[in-house]
Amino acid sequence: MLLQYPTYLCLLALAATSTARTACLDDISHDTIAFFSGAALTFGFNYTDAADCGLKCSTIAACQTWLFTSGGQCELFRHGRGPLQVPGFHGIFLEMELAIDERFAHGTQEDHSRRPVRLTAPEVQMLRLVERITDRKNWEQEVFDPATLAKWRAQASEYVHLDPQTDQDVDMDLVTTRSWLWCVAELQDKARSLRETGHVVVFNADSGVCKADRVVPDALRQQLQDAFRRLPKSDGTHDLVDPSLYMLIYGRTKVLSRGGRVPLATDGSIWELLPATNVAQTDAVPDHPPGEIASALKLPYYLHGRSRRRQFSSCFQWLPCEVEFAESSGTAVRITSYINNLHPANTQAYSAIEKLISLAIRPWNDVLVKGVRGRMPRRIHTYGLKNRKLTPVNEEPPEEVLPRGWKEDITRRSWTPEEWEEYCLRVMEFLLIPDEDPKYRVFEPEPHDPPQTENLLDLMTPEMWASPTSVKQIIRAKWRRLSRFQYPEPGISFTYEDWKLGKTANPIVSPWEPEDRWFKPPRDHEYYQVSLENQFRAKGLQVIVRVFSIDLTPDAPRYPGEAEFHVDGMLNEHIVATAGYCYSAENVTESRISYQQNDDLTLKGHQKDPDCIYKLYGLPPTPAAGVDPPTPKLQTLGSVAVVTGRYLLWSNTLRYKRHPFSLRDPSRPGHQRWVVLWLVDPHYRICSTRNVPPQQHEWWRDDVLANPTLLSTLPRELVDMIMKETGPWLMSHSEALRHKRKSDKEREEALRIQIEEFPTYKFWNELL
Repeated sequence: MLLQYPTYLCLLALAATSTARTACLDDISHDTIAFFSGAALTFGFNYTDAADCGLKCSTIAACQTWLFTSGGQCELFRHGRGPLQVPGFHGIFLEMELAIDERFAHGTQEDHSRRPVRLTAPEVQMLRLVERITDRKNWEQEVFDPATLAKWRAQASEYVHLDPQTDQDVDMDLVTTRSWLWCVAELQDKARSLRETGHVVVFNADSGVCKADRVVPDALRQQLQDAFRRLPKSDGTHDLVDPSLYMLIYGRTKVLSRGGRVPLATDGSIWELLPATNVAQTDAVPDHPPGEIASALKLPYYLHGRSRRRQFSSCFQWLPCEVEFAESSGTAVRITSYINNLHPANTQAYSAIEKLISLAIRPWNDVLVKGVRGRMPRRIHTYGLKNRKLTPVNEEPPEEVLPRGWKEDITRRSWTPEEWEEYCLRVMEFLLIPDEDPKYRVFEPEPHDPPQTENLLDLMTPEMWASPTSVKQIIRAKWRRLSRFQYPEPGISFTYEDWKLGKTANPIVSPWEPEDRWFKPPRDHEYYQVSLENQFRAKGLQVIVRVFSIDLTPDAPRYPGEAEFHVDGMLNEHIVATAGYCYSAENVTESRISYQQNDDLTLKGHQKDPDCIYKLYGLPPTPAAGVDPPTPKLQTLGSVAVVTGRYLLWSNTLRYKRHPFSLRDPSRPGHQRWVVLWLVDPHYRICSTRNVPPQQHEWWRDDVLANPTLLSTLPRELVDMIMKETGPWLMSHSEALRHKRKSDKEREEALRIQIEEFPTYKFWNELL
């Protein structure tokens, strides 16, 4: 019998706990140690102190495994007083992953149960409308004025003409009066929340995107501009602080794997970053051949398929800096290990990034997803269009124009001339009925149908009127033009107040086949809160930092944007949230970022009509009856404008894509500059700059030359010759660039596999 992955982890942890307890009991100085899931060590009366016990216990392989599978971490390791206990070191598998309910969601080929249900087309339009309104000046005040609301609704009809390529357009035909009133109620609640928090969450479905226009003070923005002004610039997109340079390179990087820590220099010097040799020693990181875990654990292929394993890097890992909470409450933080590729001498940049991290914590709390449940329930919950057994695909034209007997191919010989003439008059009246707007038609035209712009009655010739087959074809073509699709609305099966309380189990249209054993009946939504500052105050956070600039010139006036939606990081980096701050933009056109979520939807419980389901959920139409379009299970929610000084934060459960922009004045240069912070899931610990002394050869050389030592008095050429003999611990810039190119290629390949491996909807296949 195949074990479920979470079950396997639990058994592994249980076995490790038992072995660790036994191993410790065999040691006379640790005979009263007990292990408890989710906790650290508990000591009895025979221990000397926690560090003494932990140092000895942490050499036991079973203890190492338990520390990881339980989600715990030795306090002594946190302070550098024991072997490094993180994935990829001391027997902890690089590709090990906590069960979904023991960590934050990361969005990369997640557990099947983590995929949110796809939103209906009207709900997506509601989300886009709310986002557009929250971009208006003083919206949080004017949203309570009825006259202003009426004006906004009238102006919103123009949103349909906004650029669909950048996901800005809003189809107000799908935003009915009920939907509008719901949006107003939600906007008013967002306005009240904005006054308290300083940010607003948009696209808040499974997770959401935080827009914070007033959180970062102008003084901090100026501090960032000053801090990075002296860093080298070039044309195009380039990094000022690049996490892909001088990374953790398995089999190459020297790590304090047997204890010790790299302190953050208080005076900006490099020498303070080199731990004393009597405290710790550096070792080369062990190699991790691809697929190591699959062979080591002998897990079934479906749990660790080749494509998923390639989302883990067996060669590289970005190095986060360590972040501690500075006080006993609140979100103030301090960085306690160097930011990779940002010299500690740039204290102005360190101070500014500390403040940015502090300001990111509460918005991250609002969008991080824990376990399988999303943050918000659906606003429109339905299993179809109508509460009746006959689905639109099985409905027929009225019998007076298409007698049921025609299914047996009755010919003109069955009719008298008078009956046929009378019948044709009824068909003419039927053809004169005005067509429905194509937007609201249930069925797409079939290949043999006349062009949609043609009047069907005008197309009929005497020869066609004399042919029962032609008459039948024109009737069915007209029926497809008349079949009206009624989109569902919010506020029918539960109210806005019910929705805020999570009482959303009651759908508009009830499940069609609730007796299906595979069908999961709807349940009320359970809201939950995340508090990074409370849950991880003692443990701290790990944050990866990138600073980059997009520089445009008259010779290169356009940024092409990103081709694909994506999430950042490989799985062994455990990134769960992003914060992006545009601290400077000059002479560029509007820039936007689009967001997309994984989703899932089956016909279980839904009316068995793929044509209607595709339309209801905003999916491309079927090419023909019985044929599913190759549509991946992804839903684009919309886009957000990039504004100088705007802080954007989102969970990695959302994929994103930057859109193109160009010079506003093509005769002058322009730029857009960003600080990006990636939050490592704090339920884990990964190797960080606390464990890796700086690898930059240039840092050490420049520091030597800047200090009044005997070496600094030598000619520069001689100093360079001496520095080249420092051994493999230090890394030249050219070597770092080679590794970066390999890492970039690996990440591109992982993204390609992600895209190729996304499942597609197969509603027609489900009917078979």
